[in-house]
Amino acid sequence: MISPADVLRELVAIPTVSSQSNRALVEWLQQFFEPLRWHERTFSYTDSEGNEKLNLLFSPEPLEQDTVQAELAIVCHTDTVPYAAEWQGATKLREENGMLHGCGACDVKGFLACMLVAASQVSSLRLKKRLCLVFTSDEEIGCRGARFLLEQKALHARYAIVGEPTSLIPARAGKGYCLAKIEVHGKAAHSAFPAAGNSAIFAAARLLRRIEALAEELTEHSNEAFSPPWTTLNVGEIHGGTAKNIVPQRCSLLLEWRPVPGQSASFVLDRVRSIINDLAAEDSRFAASIEVLRMEEGFETNAESAVVRAVLAKSSTEIRNISFGTEAPWMAKMGADSVVIGPGSMLTAHSPRECVPIAELDECVDTLLSAITQLCG
Repeated sequence: MISPADVLRELVAIPTVSSQSNRALVEWLQQFFEPLRWHERTFSYTDSEGNEKLNLLFSPEPLEQDTVQAELAIVCHTDTVPYAAEWQGATKLREENGMLHGCGACDVKGFLACMLVAASQVSSLRLKKRLCLVFTSDEEIGCRGARFLLEQKALHARYAIVGEPTSLIPARAGKGYCLAKIEVHGKAAHSAFPAAGNSAIFAAARLLRRIEALAEELTEHSNEAFSPPWTTLNVGEIHGGTAKNIVPQRCSLLLEWRPVPGQSASFVLDRVRSIINDLAAEDSRFAASIEVLRMEEGFETNAESAVVRAVLAKSSTEIRNISFGTEAPWMAKMGADSVVIGPGSMLTAHSPRECVPIAELDECVDTLLSAITQLCG
């Protein structure tokens, strides 16, 4: 019987950063499933850099050519974030004190390895309802693969288990993630004669004060399941001006917000647009545009949902909520009650410290097999 640690070693050895095609890993997956005689459908697209990206559905049963109907979808992304050149052992799994270290060890190839080991044992189960394993691309840069599957109407599921490092504590709800670029327009002039121009930076400052007030306003709309219990808002980047003696013609802001479940992802966007219109009404020279880069709502599954209960450890009743982005909201749009769970901690992810406990890999396999039995058996 194969172990998840052995599978993980092979997966980590295949670089899958989002800036590259994931074909090498996809071909490895296809070879893995071939002796199992599982059925496959592939959904591919080309990213803005010309890289081929593939998304796969696998099931023990034949798959429809239209929308695949599944009782349970187990979902895992195939990509990782980039790793620094000085991390020379990034793609070579290393064991130390019961932990496996390597790029993607917990985010999220550890869960992927557990999926595959569980799949190798599914033939011994008598499934009455369809199980579908879903492998996506480009999760790390905006859940593009999951979004593509939704656009293609590739899948409809009743339940979904989404793999992310949660130390095997189920997460039944998560905040959304939204990002927009705001461009404030002014008029260039010599700084000795500022009245001949219109400072985009001064205009951006007025806009920033209103956005700060909006951030305070958002605290009035709380969801106590989260910490902090409201939609957070942040201006993470600001760029403007060309020289110290030129009145700046442009200033750009990068605005991020993480909406709580139950609040539309467009709520903040609509409020910012309203602020821009108000400032333009107050000053005819004020001009700004906003470009949406990401717009992902949160998700929330009832704590009593069968999929949440199915992944709970027998000795625990702990359920958590998460503030980082996952593919669960996209699975919810495909009809699924969704839960996020996986081995390892996000606190080590996206860094050379990335690791996953061997014991959690073994436990995760048992959790997946138990969930498959409960929901599809």
